[in-house]
Amino acid sequence: MSETIQISSISLETAQKMASAALAFASSKNFKMNIVVCDHAGHPLVTLRMPGAPLPAYDFAQRKAATAAYYGIPTADWKEKLESRPIVMTGLANHDNVAMFGGGQPIILNGQVVGGIGVAGGNVVQDDECALAGFSVLS
Repeated sequence: MSETIQISSISLETAQKMASAALAFASSKNFKMNIVVCDHAGHPLVTLRMPGAPLPAYDFAQRKAATAAYYGIPTADWKEKLESRPIVMTGLANHDNVAMFGGGQPIILNGQVVGGIGVAGGNVVQDDECALAGFSVLS
């Protein structure tokens, strides 16, 4: 039996590139966003707040990034996934570091979740568009 496991996580350099790509997209659309890229465990590696972005939305960007990393699915998928499980939905909705609405995307490389990106400041469609723009730097 092995006493250790190997876990992969996104590099700081890649996290910075992803955040910059999301920022460039948001700027091109004149969106004012908060952007967070976290590692595999949901810990922030890069945080950006555009001038004029709603201050409370920063917390949501962080929660979206962490939720995507924790569970390996886009945060927009939670509503459909838990429609028939209201008790679980209520429990997750009350968790301090979980967000169950659009704007969070897992970062999956080589079949493994290595991080998450969360964007908040616009509506959920705008948040998702910006988060997905961060993936343009991955090959």
